[in-house]
Amino acid sequence: MKRFKKVLALVLAGVLALAMLTACGETADPDSIMPEDGTPEVVMTINNTAANKGLGQVEYSAKYSAVTKALLENWLEWRNDGSNTKYRENYDKITAELGNVKIVVGLTKDTTPLAAQANYNPATRTSFKYDSLFKDESTFNLAEKIGVVYVPTSNGTVYQAVCLFDVN
Repeated sequence: MKRFKKVLALVLAGVLALAMLTACGETADPDSIMPEDGTPEVVMTINNTAANKGLGQVEYSAKYSAVTKALLENWLEWRNDGSNTKYRENYDKITAELGNVKIVVGLTKDTTPLAAQANYNPATRTSFKYDSLFKDESTFNLAEKIGVVYVPTSNGTVYQAVCLFDVN
């Protein structure tokens, strides 16, 4: 019986030692954790389309999704008040924090709101398959990160924006 207890104690000590090692390992980068709001499907669709065209892949970024959200909210604010000057000032404030990072596709500096676009939803700009992201393949290939955001409005419309960022 003493021998059995010693063997059992040794086995249990081994199990505990292995259990402690299971906590070791890499943890997920918080910047790469995607919300479950359709974002994984968007990123997968864009990367699959890029692969089919022989282009590089982009990685989701929560940090750049926050920038994309600020840009979309700025656009929605412009839609309500129509001030191009205020839109541009807010755009410049939002993008100033990016430093050397450039928005290469999406709500870029060249996306100046027009009065004719008052009913325009940026989600429709990229179409169901996000074809406009691939209009200029050389620009797409500059991007390493992608920001995806959905912003619901009080009238029930959900706006979506996708921006690609050149971080190098």
